[in-house]
Amino acid sequence: MKKKIFNELRSVAVLGLFNGFVPLMNNPMWFIAFTLGPVSYVFLLYLIGREDAVIFAFIGGLIMSMAASGYGLIADIIWYRFNLKLQDMFIATPRSPWAYVLGLALSAYIWALPSLSLFILIGYILNILRSIYVLGLIIILTIILWVSVSLFVFLLSTFLKTEKHVWPLATVLSLGLSVFPPVYYPATLVPDNYRFIALLPPTASSALMIEYFMGIIKIDLIYIYFSVANLIIQTIIIVYIFKRRNIYSQ
Repeated sequence: MKKKIFNELRSVAVLGLFNGFVPLMNNPMWFIAFTLGPVSYVFLLYLIGREDAVIFAFIGGLIMSMAASGYGLIADIIWYRFNLKLQDMFIATPRSPWAYVLGLALSAYIWALPSLSLFILIGYILNILRSIYVLGLIIILTIILWVSVSLFVFLLSTFLKTEKHVWPLATVLSLGLSVFPPVYYPATLVPDNYRFIALLPPTASSALMIEYFMGIIKIDLIYIYFSVANLIIQTIIIVYIFKRRNIYSQ
């Protein structure tokens, strides 16, 4: 039993390094390209002098970095399935489907780590991050967001039968769920009647919790409770559906 678990974890680590660490080391330009978008918002607002907006751009950049790496994973999943046949090769091994899923999901987190580290450094330089408590909250929320987004992307990929929709879909998901919801701006700007709907994307719920516990917004606690429940329930639902749907049969 212990040997089986060790082999599963080793497969997860190898696949994560293969799709995450190795590409970044072979071509560091990927890191620049991946980080440039989220950092540019902070840079522009800092130059303009809107200090209040810089904080929200910082939080939005953190969330977008994690979410974008997860949503971008759909391109790798489809590429490996249809072109390299990596999924077919994995089927022939004694490893479980979860090793394949978590391995590619781990690569998404590896892709996001340099960008997240840069944002944390920027946060300390600009005196935005003032406590270890907030830093710990950010780490926990990015992990929850990583799990939720990665499993959602894997689930979504099982419905795709061709590559032609992958790139636009990844862009729409990344920007549509990281820019339009209250991620780069406070949820308090959204009218009360639509606020719960606006907080449905996990990116928005994560951003609201960081903003609240950093003390930069004041909002009714019902929205904080809703955000916590939203993240937990969405993750549980996605895991349940994912377990019911065999990715190897797709």
